[in-house]
Amino acid sequence: METWRRNSSEEKVQDEEAKTLKERISTHPLYGLLVQAHMDCLKVGSIGDLVDQSYTMKKHTGTRNTSCSLSQPELDHFMEAYCFALSKLKEAMEEPQKETAAFIKSMHLQLSELTRAYPAAAEASTTLAG
Repeated sequence: METWRRNSSEEKVQDEEAKTLKERISTHPLYGLLVQAHMDCLKVGSIGDLVDQSYTMKKHTGTRNTSCSLSQPELDHFMEAYCFALSKLKEAMEEPQKETAAFIKSMHLQLSELTRAYPAAAEASTTLAG
């Protein structure tokens, strides 16, 4: 019975610390930027349609002193590093899309040049396809 009470009180302390940390993160000056960077990553992929375009995040400007074990400089560093990591992720996700778009554009230009060089063949293939 004693172990159960100790575990229960430890869980309460951990839950309270987690709640405090979440509050500190959500009130950090970089929180709005962090959320925007996350939303930008979601918009890059095919799941971008699932992201509500009208989504706006209330910008928090104040921080609060708490008893959480993470110091303010550590939290500042974490927020900066996370924003940076998300921006790098977005760039990495966009690169294949840019390469694909460049390839498609190149193929389109080549096909356009071919149809100008051989208009009779292009008209015949259009007639056959239709």
